[in-house]
Amino acid sequence: MNKTIYYYQYPFPIGKIMIACKDQAIIYCGQPILLENGIYENTECLKNIAKQIDEYFQKRRQTFDFHYIFLKGTAFQKKVWQAVMDIPYGQTRSYRDIAEKIGHPRAYRAVGSALRECPFSLLIPCHRVIGSSQKLGGYGKDIDVKIFLLQLEQADLVS
Repeated sequence: MNKTIYYYQYPFPIGKIMIACKDQAIIYCGQPILLENGIYENTECLKNIAKQIDEYFQKRRQTFDFHYIFLKGTAFQKKVWQAVMDIPYGQTRSYRDIAEKIGHPRAYRAVGSALRECPFSLLIPCHRVIGSSQKLGGYGKDIDVKIFLLQLEQADLVS
């Protein structure tokens, strides 16, 4: 098993995104961060992921096809992230819907906290989770990105 982490940064319509892979599986996708032990190299694994993301932005792809390795996250967070991956393209679910789906119906605020910690923004479609009243809720520090992604997928929303 190769322990080397490779990463690269790519320009996309929502800004620069850093993708990191280990053992041909994605371990991070989001805002650029510092990886002290990583190798900055545009590998085939990274190129494949970037190609799929590019196809998503061109409206030629609705799902992603690669393996994830969760290097961080509690059991609760991983349940939330898995439930969010099941939200179909162009649809939304409320924080409460996700809490109910994972068997913790009163933990909708904790769902929001788990989404803020997600290491795979965009790939795990946290942008598809909105408030019960159809309000957008949060999306880290960049609500404009959430609006852009929802509009790209043509989901109905109330701003």
